[in-house]
Amino acid sequence: MGLDLKGVVFDNDNTIAKIYPDPKIYWRDVFLKVVEECGGKVPEGKEDEYMISYYTGKGFIERLESIGLKTSMDEFQKVKGIVDERERVAYIKAGKAGLFPDAVKIFKYLTSKGIKFAVATFTTKAVVMEAFHQKPGVPQPQGFFDWNDSLRLKLEKPNPRIANIVLEQLDLRPEETAMVGDRLTDIMMGNLAGMTTFLVKRVEEDSPELIETIEKEIEVARFDPESKIKVPDYQITRLTDMIPILEG
Repeated sequence: MGLDLKGVVFDNDNTIAKIYPDPKIYWRDVFLKVVEECGGKVPEGKEDEYMISYYTGKGFIERLESIGLKTSMDEFQKVKGIVDERERVAYIKAGKAGLFPDAVKIFKYLTSKGIKFAVATFTTKAVVMEAFHQKPGVPQPQGFFDWNDSLRLKLEKPNPRIANIVLEQLDLRPEETAMVGDRLTDIMMGNLAGMTTFLVKRVEEDSPELIETIEKEIEVARFDPESKIKVPDYQITRLTDMIPILEG
């Protein structure tokens, strides 16, 4: 017997879309541009230190103040969203990023079966939809949660409220749907919301070392009742691997 679903919620980055040629260089460049647009400049040689403090949330505002930049985290996040959107859209239009081929195939398959799909991401909707627009004829998502929703509602994965918001848009119950993502925060959110969960592991996009680290964390979580929300129902390497599971 196959998996009877009426809806699927996808993460965007590295799940349905390639969004940058080189992740480390991309995030570093975007971060430095955000600092500059906020009116500051990271000291030469301190770029990685400042970037890491931002992404880990450790002493970041203090570092900004040390270079004479007075801004709040909320304001910095707003500017980051603007810069990130601008850079990513440019990559997509240049053909350096966009929907994965297997994402295009799964969207067409789901639509042919009457299964709704949505996107829950910390990327802006404009970025995601630009990738769809570059593929004429590809079905478009019927529900959405993006970076701006996250800022407005103060919600981040794995908070299950994000999933619930998208499911309300699809008019579906958690038990009728699946959450698909490439990170354990996606899996945790889906499990907490009561959805079926799929972890997609793209070795060609992530390093084999990162995939191995994620797999080890899952195996440890299987034997820890407090961490079992990290364990996906299914692990796949391509989105089209969902088809035989759905069809049984």
